[in-house]
Amino acid sequence: MTITVRTALVALLCTLPLTPPALAQETRSDSLFTTEKYLDYETVADPRISPDGSQIVYTRRWVNRIEDRWETALWIMGADGSRNRFLAKGSGAVWSPDGKRIAYLQEGEPRGTQICVRWMDAEGASTQITRVAETPGNLKWSPDGRSLGFTMFVAKPASWKIDLPAAPEGASWTQTPRLVEALHYRADRRGFTEPGFTHLFTVSAEGGTPRQLTSGDWNVGYRFDALPGDVDWDWTPNGRTIVVEGLNEQDWDLRYRDSNLYAVEVASGETRMLTQERGTWRQPAVSPDGRRIAFTGSPYSTRSYEAADLYVMNVDGSGMQKISGDLDRDPNDLSWAQDGSGVY
Repeated sequence: MTITVRTALVALLCTLPLTPPALAQETRSDSLFTTEKYLDYETVADPRISPDGSQIVYTRRWVNRIEDRWETALWIMGADGSRNRFLAKGSGAVWSPDGKRIAYLQEGEPRGTQICVRWMDAEGASTQITRVAETPGNLKWSPDGRSLGFTMFVAKPASWKIDLPAAPEGASWTQTPRLVEALHYRADRRGFTEPGFTHLFTVSAEGGTPRQLTSGDWNVGYRFDALPGDVDWDWTPNGRTIVVEGLNEQDWDLRYRDSNLYAVEVASGETRMLTQERGTWRQPAVSPDGRRIAFTGSPYSTRSYEAADLYVMNVDGSGMQKISGDLDRDPNDLSWAQDGSGVY
């Protein structure tokens, strides 16, 4: 179910605090966010610095008050903030390793969100490189710039094993029952969720048929309280392996806060678990020399919330150790120093 601007506006109204009578006559400040200003609401996100450090591509998001939906576009500017300008419709841009192209998400053919690649030269040619039925996400270029990795939902409809007679012409029968086999099958503001799983894919940067790397009844990505979100993953520098978070367990639907780290061989799709202790292990970032993996997480706990710490381990999963102190909040968006001397 699509979340429209109207739905979001109703939710905003429901969350606004009640005004005490004594404050009811106060004059509204120009800086106060009111429901009247909601249709003028704009946000920016996903700033990406070019490899040479000279440019920044980012996503702008605003309300389309005519069609009752959100719109996105890519904008670009100099690293000093100069020449801020529109670049293309779409969102989620990522630079190629050599800085000559960007990949991003845009509405395309035959329908829905697709992956596009744009050359960043004067000509600025852009090409749609996928024609998939589901929405791709979490794009990352391979280290050699020849392919792109991404995640995508793979539907797995429940099997209905009862044969029913066909309805006579003109008949008005009760709708066919919905068969539910998963513990978590509904989500707030979405209603029923479609049965299926999120998996890793790769596709040539020049376009073609995507190749599915992971498969089976499990999800890549961390699912907080069973709700799917972004998937954190990373390439090894040689491009032969992908390290990804997920939970490849038969009882994954019951362990809805657990997450492991897995190594996926790009050539074969062979998958092996790297973390051995049960817990919430997330956000893998491979070191520049490909020898170590930094990640966040915490061992399994029955508490409702556990702050994450920062860890490192060897690329084969050995030598896991905590390197952070006692943090009062979760570390995020890990990035290695170029010489591998530290993690930011």
